[in-house]
Amino acid sequence: MKKLLIASLLFGTTTTAFAAPFVAKDIRVDGVQGDLEQQIRASLPVRVGQRVTDNDVANIVRSLFVSGRFDDVNAHQEGDVLVVSVVAKSIISDVKIKGNSVIPTEALKQNLDANGFKVGDVLIREKLNEFAKSVKEHYASVGRYNATVEPIVNTLPNNRAEILIQINEDDTAKLASLTFNGNESISSSTLQEQMELQPDSWWKLWGNKFEGAQFEKDLQSIRDYYLNNGYAKAQITKTDVQLNDEKTKVNVTIDVNEGLQYNLRSARIVGNVGGMASELEPLLSSLHLNDTFRRSDIADVENAIKAKLGERGYGSATVNAVPDFDDANKTLAITFVVDAGRRLTVRQLRFEGNTVSADSTLRQEMRQQEGAWYNSQLVELGKIRLDRTGFFETVENRIDPVKGTDDEVDVVYKVKERNTGSINFGIGYGTESGISYQASVKQDNFLGTGAAVSIAGTKNDYGTSVNLGYTEPYFTKDGVSLGGSVFFENYDNSRNDTSSNYKRTTYGGNVTLGFPVNENNSYYVGLGYTYNKISNFAPEYNRELYLGSMNFNGNSIKTSDFDFSFGWNYNSLNRGYFPTKGVKASIGGRVTIPGSDNKYYKLSADVQGFYPLDRDHRWVISAKASAGYANGFGNKRLPFYQTYTAGGIGSLRGFAYGSIGPNAIYQDQNGKFTKVSSDVVGGNAIATATAELIVPTPFVSDKSQNTVRTSLFVDAASVWNTKWKSDKNGLESSVLEKLPDYGKSSRIRASTGVGFQWQSPIGPLVFSYAKPIKKYENDDVEQFQFSIGGSF
Repeated sequence: MKKLLIASLLFGTTTTAFAAPFVAKDIRVDGVQGDLEQQIRASLPVRVGQRVTDNDVANIVRSLFVSGRFDDVNAHQEGDVLVVSVVAKSIISDVKIKGNSVIPTEALKQNLDANGFKVGDVLIREKLNEFAKSVKEHYASVGRYNATVEPIVNTLPNNRAEILIQINEDDTAKLASLTFNGNESISSSTLQEQMELQPDSWWKLWGNKFEGAQFEKDLQSIRDYYLNNGYAKAQITKTDVQLNDEKTKVNVTIDVNEGLQYNLRSARIVGNVGGMASELEPLLSSLHLNDTFRRSDIADVENAIKAKLGERGYGSATVNAVPDFDDANKTLAITFVVDAGRRLTVRQLRFEGNTVSADSTLRQEMRQQEGAWYNSQLVELGKIRLDRTGFFETVENRIDPVKGTDDEVDVVYKVKERNTGSINFGIGYGTESGISYQASVKQDNFLGTGAAVSIAGTKNDYGTSVNLGYTEPYFTKDGVSLGGSVFFENYDNSRNDTSSNYKRTTYGGNVTLGFPVNENNSYYVGLGYTYNKISNFAPEYNRELYLGSMNFNGNSIKTSDFDFSFGWNYNSLNRGYFPTKGVKASIGGRVTIPGSDNKYYKLSADVQGFYPLDRDHRWVISAKASAGYANGFGNKRLPFYQTYTAGGIGSLRGFAYGSIGPNAIYQDQNGKFTKVSSDVVGGNAIATATAELIVPTPFVSDKSQNTVRTSLFVDAASVWNTKWKSDKNGLESSVLEKLPDYGKSSRIRASTGVGFQWQSPIGPLVFSYAKPIKKYENDDVEQFQFSIGGSF
């Protein structure tokens, strides 16, 4: 009895002790109905007709209460009836969140679910209040001290309840003042420059909102500044954050103890270096002895030592930089204490998160071998290669020790897959080019094999095209790739005001083999076939020069051409989509081979580099340049439909697609070429250049920055005819007076603007707004352009 009473007090329940055991002729459950009543009956340790003791009752009370579903549990005897009375907690039937914008609703719901507040869970009001308190504390940590978080419970029939989290975020408190104490050598203004948070001023558009997380980062930036300028003992001894009564302004005081400024006297490496002393010693040469101490230089050497040891299998090496201060001479010596640890063997390569991509697809990109010594360089190279595929939003790697051993590890790559399949649609409109549509179905990781399959089509006022493509990146185990495509085009350029008039039907195909040279370099060769039927073309000067070289007469021609393609590619980008570091370059060409009606060649060169301006790669400079040249040979000219034009997303934003290049010259009624048109025939040479500053996308969370990209850009392009000096001899002087010098590469167009890209679930979305800063009369300007399924 005494034990039963204690249990009742502990569990907040009440029981009745029976004078003697009895046989329960009935069992009644009070306080609930329906399914819950049946669940209680099923959980009871006794049944009708069985003997009931004090111990049975205690077990009933205890088991029901610890289930967490009841506020009160009571068991007692009424005659020959065992009565179990309960007060049940409510079951959550719905959860709503209102008033939030800083914290995403999805993040709040995930936290609610994790804390036991999803639909179907038992409502525990105390925990709900604790959750609301934690959310309020989070708002305070980001400077929203007046934010309110009110949990509202609406009780419904049948023991159900709705939860409403009502949030009023209020405004972020602003940094009103910033004061430094103790900084005798470094000025307050210099220390303030190290911080993102800045005091409120009328001209400040951002940076003056006080957020706790950013404040901690700024404090670390101040510490780093001291450590990288010789103050090896500098400390932030105290920070004082004071709110005004309204909790709208923050006054901050930072106390520092600078200490002495030291020069680096010497450096050495000691300890267990795994027999690699001769390889590690040269790493010290990067340090500047007898110069101001810089902690970042020391960290670089620490990382370099770990990396060098990691290349030889010492994957768990530790390196500690121990300073020896000489305050009298204001110098210090650094001793790098190394413990290489045991040399590790890789048991397995494992992959996590790849629900679509097959393990074999990821394994193709690996350079670290199973059963071999661990090599940190090869492991990191595997991560880079996975990033470059473009199949993944994020790639992380780690090493897991193998249980029961001290010299074996598993290398684990954890990936988050992106949607590599897309149904894309693009639309554009120009003042002269009209409306054009593009559509494609593309899968860059077909059935998780890494192969790329695509079908693309274009439809506009002057034609239709379809292209089917397939690429197998690992056609052989050695990494030889195989690609191919078939295509069909049908254009009526007589309906296009920016291109000289003709009709063209084209079909053909090609196949390409790619051969890797090393991790960054590869070359390719290919063969192709193209059939062209061209008709209904109005007599035009540049076209007549081509037809004359081909000995064609009439207004219809048919050509069959075989070509050989070749090229070299270099790629050191850190990832396939939205790279922030590295260079991608290519040089290629295509030339017709014997058996072809035409004789011509085309050469191209492209290079694009990304150069991060900060450690987090949020600010990046991008520079891109490309050039193309084409010409005929064997007394035959370049086909007029193989010329270059510029304009639009991909070459020169702010100008209509394909609207830049030499113009057409038509025959007049007397059969002379005197009619200068705005139609574009293009040139045999092109050069384009782009400079971009990639910036953090406003109003987008840090987590989502890798799926969107915003940039400020300048585009420039020129298209010209290198044979113009001789070509123009067939024109009258009165016509030449109307024409610019199409042989001058200096006729450059340029534009500047802002671009936005988003890797959306339906494919990449591209928007640009550009204003021409260098244009010529009659240029077709198109300031706003967008595409679904394109990129720049």
